[in-house]
Amino acid sequence: MGAIEDLLIGHDARGAKAWALAAAVAIAGTQIAAASGLSDPSSALYLSSRLHVLGTLLGGILFGLGMTLVGTCSFGLIVRSGGGDLRALVTAGVVGICAYVATSGLLAPLRIAIWDAGVVQLPVSRPASLPAIATWSGGPVAAGLLILAVAGGLGLLALADPRLRKRPRLLGSACAMGAAVALGWIVTGQAVEAMTMERAESLSFVAPMGRALLQVMIEPFRNVGFGVSALAGVCVGSFAVTALRRELRLEAFDDPREMRRHLVGAGLMGVGGVLAQGCTIGQGLSATSVLAPSALLFLPALLLGARIGLWHLIEGQTFWRPSKSG
Repeated sequence: MGAIEDLLIGHDARGAKAWALAAAVAIAGTQIAAASGLSDPSSALYLSSRLHVLGTLLGGILFGLGMTLVGTCSFGLIVRSGGGDLRALVTAGVVGICAYVATSGLLAPLRIAIWDAGVVQLPVSRPASLPAIATWSGGPVAAGLLILAVAGGLGLLALADPRLRKRPRLLGSACAMGAAVALGWIVTGQAVEAMTMERAESLSFVAPMGRALLQVMIEPFRNVGFGVSALAGVCVGSFAVTALRRELRLEAFDDPREMRRHLVGAGLMGVGGVLAQGCTIGQGLSATSVLAPSALLFLPALLLGARIGLWHLIEGQTFWRPSKSG
């Protein structure tokens, strides 16, 4: 969220370029692993031949708006929760509840209706990735050139910025996140091959929040999937780092207004993340790493939702209700 706010409000693109570097590393690692047989992401959720255009766009806008109201993304909520932020813990719980309601609860029929209302059948069967479409239209060489162009272009965009090169910790964090996404595909790909998982997946944090809540209440420590395990790992890691730095402290909401803003944002994030089938990490990096067409829809929609949220928070206006000062 900080990178988007810096880009849209502060006109500082370093955070966005750090995301570009993370995406470049994720794409390179994932595609190399797939080509070498270490992983097979073809069964991934993002590579269906049915592209849910309306759901991805609407979900991206809702998630971006909710993320702005909360002040961070789902990954950030987990990190903050591990550090003792009770606001983040409560907000993450609401995200999980709303995500599960949209997945299997009261809002599931509406979610399915939105998906079906805006579905596009892609010209290739699974895995319906951009390289697969390039192969269909121009052959394997076109697919290889596409992968090189996207990964290389994103990497060069990031590393060409001298201000970003002067921030080694940010560069290291971006590379680590990209590598973690690629490693997720490798680990789950091996699990699919061993028939212990139905499909490959990598990092994503909205739907797993809902599954984690259900897991804790119904069957703790049984059939724990990759998403819930990754979520727990991030939270425990955040706690360990914060404890080592002696920065653990409990933080609560300052006032009812802040709590209301967080809870509304959490609801939008939960529903939007399920509609879009991912979050800033799920669609933003994991789907991008396999070059899924849905990522091309989600990212602009996310920016639009964030822009609407920033208009509301900073300038006191929305598209439907201009500010009184204007």
